[in-house]
Amino acid sequence: MFHSYLLGRASRSLTNHTFEIFRLSKLITDDIVYFLPRNADMNQIASLAGPGGRVEVEQNFLNNKLKTITAYFGGLIKSDG
Repeated sequence: MFHSYLLGRASRSLTNHTFEIFRLSKLITDDIVYFLPRNADMNQIASLAGPGGRVEVEQNFLNNKLKTITAYFGGLIKSDG
């Protein structure tokens, strides 16, 4: 059975303060990278970008199996050009 990793839930979260860490990081820089488990909830990742914001999500595979997700924010997002 596949379970989503909810960023704010203590039972599945590496930290209870995921959103707060992101908010405090944004005070320093918009260029943020989050290294997350493979079953991270995509809606919650997108919500970190905020209204009109952007996020680039990279899936990391090892031996053809999805292992982790990396989310890029700010100037770390690859441009189309």
